[in-house]
Amino acid sequence: MDADRFRSLAETAPPDLRQKLLVLPSIVADWLEPHGGLAGRKIMDFGCGLGELAAGLAFSAPTASVIGLEVTDQPTQLPTTLEPIGLALPPNLSFREVALGEVGDENEFDLIVSWSVFEHIQRNQFNAVMARLKTRLKPGGLLFMQVSPLFFSPEGSHFWALGYTDWQHLTRELSEVRGDLDASVLNDRQRELHWKLFLRLNRFTAPDFERRLAAAGYSVLRRQIDRIDREPPAELLTAYDRDALMTEQIVLLLRRN
Repeated sequence: MDADRFRSLAETAPPDLRQKLLVLPSIVADWLEPHGGLAGRKIMDFGCGLGELAAGLAFSAPTASVIGLEVTDQPTQLPTTLEPIGLALPPNLSFREVALGEVGDENEFDLIVSWSVFEHIQRNQFNAVMARLKTRLKPGGLLFMQVSPLFFSPEGSHFWALGYTDWQHLTRELSEVRGDLDASVLNDRQRELHWKLFLRLNRFTAPDFERRLAAAGYSVLRRQIDRIDREPPAELLTAYDRDALMTEQIVLLLRRN
């Protein structure tokens, strides 16, 4: 399928799907343009979820080979998601299901992409995961990492279902947070999934991420740090670093040393 046909079909998708098929791949492509672009590259989407971003990368770079890694079988649902807008899986896209913390057994990747994944990797596993990913990259290979929301930011709890958009996970006691979850409209299974996700979130700040990545053997080629434009609650400023409370997103392009 040519690029124009793909774009015309993807433009008809619901907003969230359209963003993952068109907007996010274009951001990755823009960051990679000064470093050889995406064409002909072997690309891993680490923690690909349903696989929409991986599909967008594959459609936008038909000469690339894109492999999505996920700890669940979510990507099996991607064809059903694409079908209503007239799309099928592109031939240069495939998926692998891996155990938590594992990175698959294929090597020689030119690029690893990860979008809103690394905040979910626990502190005691992070260094090992980064070391494993490094072995999957070619020497000089690239890692594109987007992390949002960081834990100490207003929405860092990932509890959007509870309306937690103003640091409530930091201003409320842990028992109150659990009480809000139990009183929500979520069913029992959803409550437990949300709670486990919350407990597994790491507490890294932007400098924490960069220090750990440098120690793991990656060099930063480009960075973007996005901060919110409103003040944190005064009660938090006596206990937490202001910059940590206001840093919402980091985007990094790194090279394997």
